[in-house]
Amino acid sequence: MNLRVLLVDDSLADQRALRRALEKDPEARWEVEQVSSAEEALERLRHPPLPDALVLDFHLPGMDGVTLLRTLREQCGERMPAVVVFTGSGSERVAVEAMKSGAHDYLLKDGFSPERLRHSLRNAVDAVRMARELEEGRRQTERAERAAREALAVRDEFFAIATHDLKGPLQSMLLSTQLLRRHLPAESRTPGVESRLEQILRGAQRMGELIDHFLEVTRGGERPLRREPMDLFALIRAKVRDLGPLGSTHPVHMHVEGSDFQGFWDVASLERVLDNLLGNAVKYSPRGGSIDVWLSEESPGPEGWIRLCVQDQGMGIPAADLPHIFERFRRGRNVAPVISGSGVGLASAHRLVALHGGTLTVESEEGKGASFTVRLPRGLGVREASSEQSA
Repeated sequence: MNLRVLLVDDSLADQRALRRALEKDPEARWEVEQVSSAEEALERLRHPPLPDALVLDFHLPGMDGVTLLRTLREQCGERMPAVVVFTGSGSERVAVEAMKSGAHDYLLKDGFSPERLRHSLRNAVDAVRMARELEEGRRQTERAERAAREALAVRDEFFAIATHDLKGPLQSMLLSTQLLRRHLPAESRTPGVESRLEQILRGAQRMGELIDHFLEVTRGGERPLRREPMDLFALIRAKVRDLGPLGSTHPVHMHVEGSDFQGFWDVASLERVLDNLLGNAVKYSPRGGSIDVWLSEESPGPEGWIRLCVQDQGMGIPAADLPHIFERFRRGRNVAPVISGSGVGLASAHRLVALHGGTLTVESEEGKGASFTVRLPRGLGVREASSEQSA
């Protein structure tokens, strides 16, 4: 280790003793410079390269060590070297003043030993270097945080522009469909045509809601639940009806056990959960593979639970992937690259169910399909309140 030290002492004998002590250091190679006054020290420290350490005599002609220390701190600022005060006479008061003014150690000439001096200087240099590294780390962190904030601002602006551009064609689709339905000739108003137009309208409206939710999440996190009384059976029946056109390739069968499926839930959130579970069942099932939707009352009453299960006969999930299936950006390793998906749908569904105080679980065997089960409490209970807080 090569270190540079400046000795500030008006005694030639002390300078020679200090130089000899440093030249015999077994752990570092010291490059020693010497000056005899505070003025010379200040002048030397105006020019690079700055020394790593100063050995400073407390009693100097024209300026004492404490005053010199304070002047050096103003002159050098953050580049202030490590300082060890070295004097032939001193007191506890002088030592405290020296340490307060920026000295790292205080040595008396009467108790001087080469080992003590070398150890003190090395520790002082290490302390200064560590402080500088910490300060640089803090600055790097601040720069990174500033860059992150700027990047987030750019991202938010991009998302706002993107969602605006996406909603333009969507709005045009909505208006065109509404006009088409309004001016459709009477002879063309068959139940099938009306049903298809209604599906286009609902799909476009749903897409607009999802775009709004996407922008909402990018700006400030997922919105809180907006609860209202709703009939889960009616929502599921509408979703299953929307899958009617797929009946020839993916027949959907609905099984209901019970008669009361009322609850106090967020309609938009549960619609997202259903869209994801039903969409995945269709996406990962082979042509002709049926999909079963089971809805049952697990327990009656306002404090009871509702159970929903979506079961398919698709490719299933490998056993190694099951523990991670609700993690973001995770997909089964048996999913072919041509099958679209980002690995965030199930993670979002799991989170939304948890916000309701419920659970979303999966049972699957590779090659034999998957069964996703949602359990929802009808109302707001203690368990759900804790789930919302943790989420």
